[in-house]
Amino acid sequence: MKESTIRVARWSLLRLLTLGAVGETIWTVYVGFALPRHYVANHWDVAWVGLDVAQVAMLSASAWAAWRRDTLLVLFATISATLLTVDAWFDVTTARRGELGVSILMAILIEVPSALVLYWVAYRGLRHTVLLAASEAGGTKRPTTLDVVENNDAI
Repeated sequence: MKESTIRVARWSLLRLLTLGAVGETIWTVYVGFALPRHYVANHWDVAWVGLDVAQVAMLSASAWAAWRRDTLLVLFATISATLLTVDAWFDVTTARRGELGVSILMAILIEVPSALVLYWVAYRGLRHTVLLAASEAGGTKRPTTLDVVENNDAI
């Protein structure tokens, strides 16, 4: 890929991500003031079962990718970790008084540690993939940015 094309794509991505972060910050402040403290949700069961199904699907995909030694493990492990983190957050923040202790224990003992392990797996997988790509491209030094790997035509 040409250097100028890479530069344009990178700056376009940076602009979009920055705009997204600013927009999300504004939305979060608005929602913080606008949402009611108490809300009765329709389809509460569908929302929770849907989250759990997504977790099962991504954990299964992570296991499949790990078994196959596929680089998709990075993606699936990151998604799995994120879903576990979201699950822990909503378990704790939506728990009733009698269920709060169990929700906190589940978050501390299972969900958050599992998410941290999966984030570590994703990090290690990404690091391994980048280092492997750099070495196959003839690099002798550890790449410090993705640009180093991306600019090698052999990859």
